[in-house]
Amino acid sequence: MKNLSFVSLALFLSHLMPVLAVENYTCGGVVVPAKRIISEIDTSIENIPLIDGFLYTMTDERGTTEFEVNPPRKGGSPISVKIAYNMRREVMSITATRDNETVDCK
Repeated sequence: MKNLSFVSLALFLSHLMPVLAVENYTCGGVVVPAKRIISEIDTSIENIPLIDGFLYTMTDERGTTEFEVNPPRKGGSPISVKIAYNMRREVMSITATRDNETVDCK
């Protein structure tokens, strides 16, 4: 019984690891918090229907979400952030635009 509990705990924790691995990104000098990224991915993934008969792999792109981040205090227009993610909720790519111009994200 103890072995089964340990295996179950290990599987549960390994399932959560990609979520814990999401980090803050800085796009055009504005920090996009990891909590916001996780929240936006979770909201987006809840609204994506599963297609019957389609085989999903964990590492293929599952969907995208787009949201705006306002710069702190004064000093600029909001940044539009677009994130592509996979079934593990890992960030596959992140792009950001401000005033219709692409800004770097690190």
